[in-house]
Amino acid sequence: MWGLAVVVALFLYVQFAMWVAKKLSDKRESKQWKWGIRVCVTLVFALIPTWDSILGQLYLNHLCSTEAGVKVYQTVELPAEYWDAQGKPKFFNKYGNLERDFWVVNLDEPAGDVKRYSIIFAIDKDTSFVKEKSSQRVLAEVSTFRFWGGWLGRNFSPHNTAASCEFIQASNFSRNFYGQLFKPATSTR
Repeated sequence: MWGLAVVVALFLYVQFAMWVAKKLSDKRESKQWKWGIRVCVTLVFALIPTWDSILGQLYLNHLCSTEAGVKVYQTVELPAEYWDAQGKPKFFNKYGNLERDFWVVNLDEPAGDVKRYSIIFAIDKDTSFVKEKSSQRVLAEVSTFRFWGGWLGRNFSPHNTAASCEFIQASNFSRNFYGQLFKPATSTR
């Protein structure tokens, strides 16, 4: 039933757009003017339901480049057993992710704080903190944004997913991020 209502609404919307284009172009005698008016009306009526998707994506790109990212507040010194002969960390697996056992023992990453950042564009800000497990001191913060698309996609797509800042999806994000949190111990005790 919902699908039929959408089809009827879309049909009426297109009919209205055609009526507006005809009314505006009928008073012109030049074919070039008539076609120009029809093209402009078509563009305007196409943008009416999609403008928020276009502007929302632009706003997401702006937020990702100006406000999103990683902030490292403190580093943790690790003894020599966590480093190889070249000084590279041993606590990453072959995929560049932290070894699970190392992660569970040393870090606490509670669920992130997600808040609606822009109501108009349906953009959420997700802030996550990484804490040292033993002391609970905050080592770093990761902030990213998610854009859930324009109202058309949010309301009529059966599988709406959010677009987010690209840095968080990079294949080397884990290695780069967690690599900043740990450094070799400067002295042995």
